[in-house]
Amino acid sequence: MAPLFLGFDLSTQQLKAVLLSADSDIVHESAVHFDRDLAHYQTVNGAIKGPDDGEVTSPVLMWIEAIDLIFERMKASNVDFSAIAAVSGAGQVPVVIDIALDQ
Repeated sequence: MAPLFLGFDLSTQQLKAVLLSADSDIVHESAVHFDRDLAHYQTVNGAIKGPDDGEVTSPVLMWIEAIDLIFERMKASNVDFSAIAAVSGAGQVPVVIDIALDQ
């Protein structure tokens, strides 16, 4: 059996998974959009604002639930998990910290 390679991309608004063959052909693609698919977290664009001005957070449990949902969708699509030879992940979420200094 030819090996498959699973990649995850965690962004502000979604978790995406792409399963590739050794020839870089896409075997399966799934995405979980936080606001729509995990609405019980009540995020807006994948984040929760406040309570302090400028404070924005994302629930880590939401990310874990998103991984579970990706695997459920892969299973429903009959992905052969035993063929996955490697898993990789990327997260390109920009972070800006604004610090006011009293002078």
